This record gives sequence, C-alpha cells and structure tokens, in this order.
Amino acid sequence: MKRELKARLKQEQNRLYRMETSEEYGLVMSEEEAKRKTLLHHIQEDLKDVERALLKMEIGMYGVCEETGKLLPLEQLRIMPTARTANELLYERLKTV
Repeated sequence: MKRELKARLKQEQNRLYRMETSEEYGLVMSEEEAKRKTLLHHIQEDLKDVERALLKMEIGMYGVCEETGKLLPLEQLRIMPTARTANELLYERLKTV
C-alpha cells in the first residue's frame, strides 16, 4: 500500500506541475487544478496514515487505541488497517451501513 501511494503521489505531483506550467502560458484550468490539489492532499494523508501504522507495528503498538489504550478488534483492523482509535472504526462501520 505504501509503494502504491508513493507512486500515485508522484504521478499526481507531475500532473499538477504540468497544469501549473500550462497556466503560465495562459491555459487556465483552475477547477481541475483545485481537484488535483485536493486529491494530492488526500494521497499525502493516506500515506502518512500507512507510515504511522507501519511504525506502530515496528514498536509493537499496532492495534492499540490511541485514546483508550485498549486493543482494537482484529476483524475491523482488516477492514481499516490504518485506524488509530476505536472511534475511527465505529465511523467506518456506520459509513458502510
């Protein structure tokens, strides 16, 4: 997942650079550029979440709720492996209902 996110991040950064370069020559794509910037932001946030989860695995803290210190259910971590709290898992469950 980390490799995939890094590849997507690089791809989107290149697209955004080309858009910004096109703007310099008078080809304005402000709505599309805004969408790309939003997408870029989300990819960066997802990558941070994955890197945080990997670090927590390394130090033996993966699957521990950051708010309560209790273990998060493994079945739910399979669905959302970057969850940091029980509340995140609850939100994800409600979203899919």
